[in-house]
Amino acid sequence: MTKKPWSTQELDKLIRLSSECPPVVIARELSRPVTSVRKKMREMGVSYVSGEQWKKSQIQYLISDEGTSYKNNHKLNQESNEDGFESPVLDEFWTTLVKMARVAKKRGKRVDVLSFIDTYRKIRIGG
Repeated sequence: MTKKPWSTQELDKLIRLSSECPPVVIARELSRPVTSVRKKMREMGVSYVSGEQWKKSQIQYLISDEGTSYKNNHKLNQESNEDGFESPVLDEFWTTLVKMARVAKKRGKRVDVLSFIDTYRKIRIGG
């Protein structure tokens, strides 16, 4: 297997994403192996963002009241997704997660997303 050289666009995207995303997410975005992304980040001297930091920032983004609210954003996504695949179960999942995160934020507690996903799956399956 030959190594694919890095294009300038890929390097720009790597630098841009490295301040926000962990190497796994960057690798998925660039369609490259994670080890290759990590190696290039080390060569460039760019620090990694941990997966935990990234998850926290994603949850904060979901529950933040700044900018557009979830409902406005959700409506925009629905309009652009009308021709594509629609999933009422996925919509219900996200709205439930966002509501739960907002309640937890008001109470000063944290939301464990992985346990929420497990619990939600068990409820939907009925087991």
